[in-house]
Amino acid sequence: MEKEEIKLGIHLYRGDKNLLKTIEDLKVNTAQIFSRNPRSFRPSKISLPNFSFSPIFLHSPYVVNLASPNKDVFTLSYKLIIEELRFACQKNWEGVIVHPGSSKGEGKEKAKYNFLRALEEIFKEYNGKARLIIENSSGASDGWGSNPEDLYFLYKEFPVYFCLDTCHLFSAGFDLRDYRSCENTFSLFFEKIPYERFSLIHLNDSFYPLGSKRDKHEHIGEGRIGEKGFYFLLQMEKIRRLPLILETPKEYEDSDLKNLNTVRKILENII
Repeated sequence: MEKEEIKLGIHLYRGDKNLLKTIEDLKVNTAQIFSRNPRSFRPSKISLPNFSFSPIFLHSPYVVNLASPNKDVFTLSYKLIIEELRFACQKNWEGVIVHPGSSKGEGKEKAKYNFLRALEEIFKEYNGKARLIIENSSGASDGWGSNPEDLYFLYKEFPVYFCLDTCHLFSAGFDLRDYRSCENTFSLFFEKIPYERFSLIHLNDSFYPLGSKRDKHEHIGEGRIGEKGFYFLLQMEKIRRLPLILETPKEYEDSDLKNLNTVRKILENII
């Protein structure tokens, strides 16, 4: 029987001069990367390599807020996403991941309204192959984008795809610490939205407890989800069939390798 292929990778540091060597050392077969400084709207002069594997995902900069009530930020954000999608098309990469954003205190309905307006602008100008992938939120601020209903609403209106982040799920109140909880949590999303619309999973432990509404990633097995939680999570075939990208802390030189090896060890006990 042929061994199941798992797509396992990390968020790569964009400015790493030895990027291809890093990939070789970590033995990843999928990846996520920023195309520019994540704290700026300005484009980068650093060229990105061609990868020998796929899929490759672009993560939009943190400054992007498609739900912003500020007109300038809103406009800069949706225009940048169009640029990122076109760039992903040029590179033949899978797509661009974007957070739901925040209304900055004006409430969930305002955030939802602004985000829909942004998607209208984006899809007026963009119809390429690269996917626009919306990541679930941790429920902070107005809570927009943290539950299946919010994502389903977007799925009904636009040709968007989705990324589920385990830390964000846990922070938003979805338990992942035993098999039944994992199954119940993902069923809520997969029953609302066709499985084919999910492009990847962000595998991150959570520094904060269940339902904290606070987004701080922790090393796999060292946070509140715990290693057992990831064991139960990865027992689910539907999760293993999606690309798994780690966005865990990079405190030490070997942090990425340590986290990858933790996940690999879990997988070895499952498949």
